[in-house]
Amino acid sequence: MYSKAFLFNGIGSKPEKLLAQLTPEMMDRYEAYRKEVFFRLGLDLDMDKNTGYSAKAAEWMVPFLCDRVVYEYLIGKGIVPDIGAGYSSGIVSASACFGSIKHDDAYDIVMTHLSMFRGLQKKGIKLDMGIIIGFHYDELKELFSGKFSSDELVIGSGNSGFHVMISGRAEAVEKAIALCLNEGAIKAFTMNTGTAFHHPLMEQYSSEYISLCQKLEYKEPKYPIISVFDHEVMKTADEVRKENLLNVFTPMRWDLALKKLEELGVKEFFDISANGAINKFSRVSRSCRVYTLEDIVGGGYTL
Repeated sequence: MYSKAFLFNGIGSKPEKLLAQLTPEMMDRYEAYRKEVFFRLGLDLDMDKNTGYSAKAAEWMVPFLCDRVVYEYLIGKGIVPDIGAGYSSGIVSASACFGSIKHDDAYDIVMTHLSMFRGLQKKGIKLDMGIIIGFHYDELKELFSGKFSSDELVIGSGNSGFHVMISGRAEAVEKAIALCLNEGAIKAFTMNTGTAFHHPLMEQYSSEYISLCQKLEYKEPKYPIISVFDHEVMKTADEVRKENLLNVFTPMRWDLALKKLEELGVKEFFDISANGAINKFSRVSRSCRVYTLEDIVGGGYTL
């Protein structure tokens, strides 16, 4: 039924690492979009002049603008998806690129994340996220059992058989990192995000985000999207809206979403992140392949 899947990454990659991968023509398009978006949102084009929350917002916009540019580049090359998937805030990016919401709506959704940070800061709550390399989701679930309450720590996403993201209270994340390293993790580190995306406690700080997602006009996506929460194929406006609503505070299973895509027939996965971020933490079977922007630009993929 499906053979090509576009994969959209979330917020996380440093802007300079993303921009370094764009061709001059792609960079021109990126700058045109950035000028328009930053003006509308009241952000300074000189990244160094944005301070406080504005600096955070300006940095967040970069991966979304890059996703848009890379997506349009692939479409222009005749590489058209049959289906897509979004990792974390990549859900918002996929929704925009696939035409379910306007790109400006996607940027507005991202801006509501600032209200979450303000709420957490006001309450003095310290949260964080972490990455564990060398353990599978089920192994960590067993390791953490009885050591952390769900309020303290959850597994935010099983990314692959060796890569897992954890989320929760900063102190618990630090303890979990130390525990995993002691138990033989190849690598484990805190992300210093200041928040805990994909942890249920984030719901109480997401009122502005939820309100916006509820009132925005969603349309049927041009291409279906696989849910990272229940792994069902979404084809309607309401299904995509629900996926966006769940995003901030719901644990996900990226690994199972990719597995489901393979079961649906996907053999070619295209990493829409400019720097190949998804390819670094995802795995597909040997009969499949994940192509990055570098592969496409360098001629490593032909139709």
